[in-house]
Amino acid sequence: MPFTNDPKKPFSIEDKIKMFERMGATAAVIALIIIMLIESGHVGEYKNLADMGLTAMIVVLAVSLVGSLFYKTKRK
Repeated sequence: MPFTNDPKKPFSIEDKIKMFERMGATAAVIALIIIMLIESGHVGEYKNLADMGLTAMIVVLAVSLVGSLFYKTKRK
């Protein structure tokens, strides 16, 4: 699903806000799945890899929150 109607048009502030909010929502779902896998013990010997993935999703959540708030303050 594209963020803009016209592919040649640059991103507007609203498009950037929507992009960061979708990125945060996706990262939250992936983080929840990783947490469920870690807690249920299904990751087995890949626990360290799952922990790194969870850390990466937390970073993506933080970046999406900061990006969304940054562009919301620039909105007129």
